[in-house]
Amino acid sequence: MKLFFKACAILVFSLVINSCQKQISKPDAPDETHQLDSDAKNFLNKVQIEDTSITHAIDNLVKQLKVADLWNKFNALYPMVGGTANTTKWNLKDPRDIDTAFRLSFHGTPVFAPTGVLFPTTNDYADTHLYDTLLNNQDNAISYFSRTENTVDGYDMGCSDNVFPYNKMAIFNTIGATDYFGFFNFQYMPVTTVGLFMLSATAQNVKSYENGIPKFEKGGSPGTEYSEYPILIGYVLEADSGGKRECSFATIGKGLTDSEALTFSNIVHEFNNRLSR
Repeated sequence: MKLFFKACAILVFSLVINSCQKQISKPDAPDETHQLDSDAKNFLNKVQIEDTSITHAIDNLVKQLKVADLWNKFNALYPMVGGTANTTKWNLKDPRDIDTAFRLSFHGTPVFAPTGVLFPTTNDYADTHLYDTLLNNQDNAISYFSRTENTVDGYDMGCSDNVFPYNKMAIFNTIGATDYFGFFNFQYMPVTTVGLFMLSATAQNVKSYENGIPKFEKGGSPGTEYSEYPILIGYVLEADSGGKRECSFATIGKGLTDSEALTFSNIVHEFNNRLSR
């Protein structure tokens, strides 16, 4: 009987020790088991960002885009993270430090912050090195997430204000209008200039979107001409003014349906919310 109780005591002691060891190791378990998406990991390694909040936000962004079958819709995704020229220049889709990977080249003196990039003057902009000739005129889109409440006339993204078909977007305009693949005069004056704004061209029409909601539509097939200029962020070439609205996210890619535009907008908003911006 004494041997029986002794064996039981040893067994209980072993279970207690084993339980304590598990409890001690538990806090490390989530980091050890969390698997970053390979594209997110590649981007983070190139940008050399180790911040946990940014890491998780980028990983979640990539995974959500893939689940929604939107990842392959984009040639360039600019998350604008890290608060420096060296961290915000990278294209999430192809994080190589070369022009043909469409990484950004900054001109002038943009203002960099954890919340994004502000382009205060017409000398300040980012060159994507992605010329509009690389886009299918009947299947393309550009988007710009503005953090700034700024109702001034000025172009936020696009090619040129001088060479037809211009291919330019102004989030707010009362005089100069947004023109896109031969469709003119999107006289756009939203209630707020904060949010995700997008232009999308398909074989059927050209549409503008505000936070995933269609706002204006020009029916018919888009024009076949190209400006043969690169797409800029924060300004367009040979324009009187830029939008002066801080950019927290920008994209260039294929055209989206209404449902895809709404899903994409929700994903981008969640990404920025995760970063408190």
